[in-house]
Amino acid sequence: MPLRDRGGLRVRHGGNLSFPAVPASVVLVVPSGQLISLQHVDSIVPACPDAGQDVMTRIHSATTVAAAALLLALAGCSASSPAPSSLADAETPSSEAGYPVSIENCGRTLTFDAAPEHVVSLWQAPTEMMLALGLGDHLVARAGDYAAYPASLAEEAEEIPSIGSAMGWPSKEVLLSEGADLVLGQSLEGYAFDTSQGYASVEQIENSGAQVYGANICDADGGDAIAMTLDTPIDTLRDLGVIFGVSDRAEELIADLEQDKQTVIDAVEGKDTVEVAFYNGGEGPLIVLAGGIYDDAIETAGGRNVFPADSVYVSKEDFAASDAEVVLVGTFEGQDYDTLRAYLEQTFPDLPAVQAGNLVEIPVDDTDASVTVMRGLTEIANALHSELELTVPAP
Repeated sequence: MPLRDRGGLRVRHGGNLSFPAVPASVVLVVPSGQLISLQHVDSIVPACPDAGQDVMTRIHSATTVAAAALLLALAGCSASSPAPSSLADAETPSSEAGYPVSIENCGRTLTFDAAPEHVVSLWQAPTEMMLALGLGDHLVARAGDYAAYPASLAEEAEEIPSIGSAMGWPSKEVLLSEGADLVLGQSLEGYAFDTSQGYASVEQIENSGAQVYGANICDADGGDAIAMTLDTPIDTLRDLGVIFGVSDRAEELIADLEQDKQTVIDAVEGKDTVEVAFYNGGEGPLIVLAGGIYDDAIETAGGRNVFPADSVYVSKEDFAASDAEVVLVGTFEGQDYDTLRAYLEQTFPDLPAVQAGNLVEIPVDDTDASVTVMRGLTEIANALHSELELTVPAP
């Protein structure tokens, strides 16, 4: 795994190293296919596993490389050098990204002269996207974790220091002490930037020298969540690809997400629209999930949410009168599906969904605007049309 060091020097070695002065000449033994940062380097030795190759063959530079930020991509020792096994194993961004680059975010233009090196993520979704893009070594801290991380990302996520909880973020002092050059948030208003809770505002963070990016919405307090769709994480992945010079990786992930979405669209084409309630707990009033990404997923899967887009709480009477044919039972960590199901069966025996046994658990985090969003879409499609049995994308 990559070393996490907030300083400028990152060293991995098997013994003690001591230098009384800056070496004038350095020879590096470098594994095939790796990226390295060079300073005062005039010779490189590829460490190749191919016994038929002279591993002491040296590639000499014409002059000492003076810029510590220069990244050299070794092409490998032979044509058979293995490619990265996953996006997370891919090479780090290079100076070939074409900096400076600019993106538009929440009515602002953000310009980057280089890929940010010290990133704090204050929401799980952008943390997941950074890891999926192979950018975990740029993350110095995380907060806003609301669920278990996808299995493919969990181990690396655990290595990133946590400075908050699901709905508790670091104080202004703690956040600013991280020395971030980029802060990722779910939105730019409220929650992690609520100054009444002792958190730093976007302006305070920017005054410290960092830039701030709203990954999902712009104003959580202003109802922007209703505007989120299945394409929200696609837009964010594309932005992150530009910011960090890894657009090719981003487009690979996006292509996979779009293919998963199209698979569902093709599967439900021509099917009757299903009346759906998305229940998330509570016994009076009941909590329902509606609007934004929830409605987009339900509609893409061939359904219609029986409650208006701005609904959060509904009465027992309204729920009973909804005539929902399918009830999606959304669960967060700590919620027990069997308990929620039993409540619905006992309280609404005449509801079409209850009578038909169409109560289906959907982990709410699978529908978040992150890399798992098409997993949630596929689960919803299978719930609405039990005959489909679509393969759910791996977490």
